[in-house]
Amino acid sequence: MSKKQDKVDNGIVAVKSKFDADIIRFSMNRNEPMSYEDFGKLLAQRHDLGTDFSFSIWYTDTDGDLLPINNDNNLARALANAKCLLRIFIHRKGDGAWDNGYGTMKPKNLISSILGGTPGKPKSIVISNPHDFRQVSAIIDVDILPETCRRVRLLKHGSDKPLGFYIKDGESYRVLPSSAGGGIEKVPGVFISRLVPGGLAESTGLLAVNDEVLEVNGIEVAGKTLDQVK
Repeated sequence: MSKKQDKVDNGIVAVKSKFDADIIRFSMNRNEPMSYEDFGKLLAQRHDLGTDFSFSIWYTDTDGDLLPINNDNNLARALANAKCLLRIFIHRKGDGAWDNGYGTMKPKNLISSILGGTPGKPKSIVISNPHDFRQVSAIIDVDILPETCRRVRLLKHGSDKPLGFYIKDGESYRVLPSSAGGGIEKVPGVFISRLVPGGLAESTGLLAVNDEVLEVNGIEVAGKTLDQVK
């Protein structure tokens, strides 16, 4: 059996206490109860804090959480749960992050404060109201169009910038009505050949390369040249 295990079995707990840059070490016996008041006097004496100095006492548990010692029960629990080392942190009273129990800071920020770091100030996040956003696209007439078609509205809001896509000639297929004998007919069509990176069409995510363009501003493009469509 190791010496460390002997100490645990005998109830001896090593204590490491920190106040600002002052660190002291001493031992306590978990089997010899000590009151919270006497423990505070012991720490004040060890750190030479004087009798009029007000401070709060904290410790880290086995999970690494920072917890207060502010009564006899908390002290007994800290000693009972400590393994080989009980880490104690002393801080001046009057700091809202430490006073009154668990304080208002998360353990990670508390430890940063102990070690001399300055906890980061929460960033202010401003979220605009819905009416502050400008609509740039929409899918319309969903209830009257066949599933294979999509009518997309791109809004430029008076900008002179293009819609952000290029078109090309291609071949498409149409289903002939029964009055025309039925079947499938190959016809010329206009297709999207490229999306401009960062352009309006690409940013909306509603258009893609090789999508067929059936109409522009409500005008069918069938039978029109690329220049006429542009």
